[in-house]
Amino acid sequence: MSNGTGSWWSSLTQNPGVLGRIRRQWTWVVVLVLVLVGLILIAFGAWRWGAGAIGVGMIVSGVFRTVMTSPGILVIRGHKWIDLCFYYGLGVAIVVFAIIVPNPAPV
Repeated sequence: MSNGTGSWWSSLTQNPGVLGRIRRQWTWVVVLVLVLVGLILIAFGAWRWGAGAIGVGMIVSGVFRTVMTSPGILVIRGHKWIDLCFYYGLGVAIVVFAIIVPNPAPV
């Protein structure tokens, strides 16, 4: 599998394929998984937990954008502060709304 110059995993940078692309964009994959979990929870009726998972996904993307020098596709604009305001603002708003919206009255 290896040609002697490195591991098969590091050789994916020369010929990326699907695994190489996922490896380079792992931050986006993590956020996407959190959002998909949220959507599945919402589909099964646990809308508070689902909205919370989506909000946490946005906050996690903000953390990635804050601490990483090259977070891949999570860079929306050239100015980091715009991305951070968007990610943290939307994430916190979704989590807060998931907490404070009352349950519907029983029929």
